[in-house]
Amino acid sequence: MSKEATFQEKCQPLLIIGTGGVLGATSRFALSGYFSPATGTLVVNVLGSILLGFLLYNSEYLGYVTPKARMFFGIGFLGSFTTFSAFALQTFQMPPLAASLNILGNTVLAVAGVFAGKGIVIYLTGLKERRLFFPLPDTMATLLKGRHAGHMAYGVAGLSILILFPAMEGGYTMSTELLLVGTGGFAGATLRFLVAGAIPRVGGIPTGTLAVNVIGSFVLAALTFSSVSGSMTYLVSIGVLGSFTTFSTFAYESFRLLEEGERKYSFLNIILNLGVCMAGVMAAYLIFGQ
Repeated sequence: MSKEATFQEKCQPLLIIGTGGVLGATSRFALSGYFSPATGTLVVNVLGSILLGFLLYNSEYLGYVTPKARMFFGIGFLGSFTTFSAFALQTFQMPPLAASLNILGNTVLAVAGVFAGKGIVIYLTGLKERRLFFPLPDTMATLLKGRHAGHMAYGVAGLSILILFPAMEGGYTMSTELLLVGTGGFAGATLRFLVAGAIPRVGGIPTGTLAVNVIGSFVLAALTFSSVSGSMTYLVSIGVLGSFTTFSTFAYESFRLLEEGERKYSFLNIILNLGVCMAGVMAAYLIFGQ
């Protein structure tokens, strides 16, 4: 195998994930903009967790998701569409009761979202198994045969356009912001893939996801408490760090551990991500916010 072919094989996953990161980050920015900051983060985290659960269990039960599709949708798009760092920072800035409710809401609803995504796949699997006995509409039959797998990219691209189009009507300023967020999303998604992939599990804990969430939460808080503003906010805070951290993967991994009977590791994973990330934000506040 030539060096050029080897280089292309190494770069291709990064390009696929980065492209998904661009769409995920800009969609997150545009969709969360319709709500208050904390509510917007909750919406994207729960929605992204539902979609990630559907995607990954679709791959397991129906076998319709290729490795490249998992890279683009799972790691790139949905990993960047959801964010842990913004959630941690917003929670830290809330009064105690509101912070507790925000933690409970994001965690419970996101994990439940993964369960809901799995439930949809199981329902579709049941329809697929019964289609020999019950005639189905042509559209449903086409979906169940898996022909939709090759067109999932078009669906996500269409959804992203629907989300982004109203934002783009904001003119030059909004378009510039989207460009900065998208550029940061490409960098953040690829960095998350490289960093998380280089860190092995410790026991049953997905340490790679934990590491990127802790690092990203600390850096985002440090930049925020250092009063970084302007283009850096869109490029680094929302784009890079929002995509470098991920809530949907955290929710999926926690649910998966629970599903496999590893309750101890599931709850430990949740406690570590929440506790250490919040401690990282607190450390940044003590260093940069005083």
